[in-house]
Amino acid sequence: MFFGYSDEEKMLQRSVRDMLKERNSTEYVRGFMKNPTISKDLQRLLAQQGLLGIIDLENKEEKGIVNAIIVSQEAGRSLLTYPLIESMVGLAILKESKQQKQLVDEIELGKKILTVAWVNTDAKARKTEDGFVINGTLREVPFAEDADVILANVRISGYGATAEEEETLVVIDSKHEAVTKLNSQSVDETYPLYEVSLANYPLQQSQLVGRAGMGSGQAKMKKMRQLGSLLLAAEIVGSSERALYDTVEYTKQREQFGTVIGSFQALKHMAAEMYMKVESGKVAVDYAAWTLDTNNEEAEEAVAIAKSYTSSAGIEICGNAIQMHGGIGFTWENDMHLFFKRVRRSAALLGDSYEHRETLATIAIDQLLKKDNKITSESKVDYVEI
Repeated sequence: MFFGYSDEEKMLQRSVRDMLKERNSTEYVRGFMKNPTISKDLQRLLAQQGLLGIIDLENKEEKGIVNAIIVSQEAGRSLLTYPLIESMVGLAILKESKQQKQLVDEIELGKKILTVAWVNTDAKARKTEDGFVINGTLREVPFAEDADVILANVRISGYGATAEEEETLVVIDSKHEAVTKLNSQSVDETYPLYEVSLANYPLQQSQLVGRAGMGSGQAKMKKMRQLGSLLLAAEIVGSSERALYDTVEYTKQREQFGTVIGSFQALKHMAAEMYMKVESGKVAVDYAAWTLDTNNEEAEEAVAIAKSYTSSAGIEICGNAIQMHGGIGFTWENDMHLFFKRVRRSAALLGDSYEHRETLATIAIDQLLKKDNKITSESKVDYVEI
């Protein structure tokens, strides 16, 4: 069995890498940090290349998840300043709703920017004569200032017996006057996160993704978070690999006491350890992508392994990259801090390593309990006369 990328997938990887290397260079990223506004040219380019709607969950033969992780790795490698992960995940879910077809077309064509509110603090909707009204706050919304639409999971009062059943996935017009956005000033300035407040925001029936309540929103958001976790893990791998390779090149040029520092045994060992972690992260991400693409029963476990491993490994790799650069690694002019901050943000979003390890522990315990119950039910009891 062949476990590597196909020729088509390798071609996709090369083309995306070359494109982002030219259009999303480090100089461009630093310019974005000073003026955090998404480039219309970059938006149009990503749409023309067909990268935004690359995932199709309704396609039984190939859902495009492997292609999505390839693109996400390259996005991490170049510190892409665009909500690409949110666009890919959001469009994958919107495609399942027939009433959102026009919105899907507008986003895929680059006419509108889509983002996702990953955390609902207290946003809740109530029924009115004309539809619904939402009040509350959404957090961890990437690029909300430039986004045209926000995909959010909110509770609709009366549409379920429990809070979970009331959850409904909705499309929010980010430019509406009832929407207020506040930059959260997150550590990663290349990928700004916002807090979005909704004050009597009018929600029409046409803005619902699927039906109202009855647990539909919870199921859809769970799927989005699973896909998002995997793509974030892939992004971490890309950023970590770029940090490693740039650091190795630096150690081949930097001299200390008349000797190239790359010849020092301690740095060789550190670089080898970093390389091992990068490659291990790639394997974890690739396997998780395969499980999702094939609806394998190990999908939940595989995604949790990928996100937990890459989150901790990525932070260590980029931290070591800064150390190997010496004093210059701690300066603003050096690019290593950009990769370190990107990995830090990606590692924390949608569950850090501890949260996903807790998921793995829960799965392991459940499997053990099922095994014990099966053994108990199948065991025979022999009664002895006294």
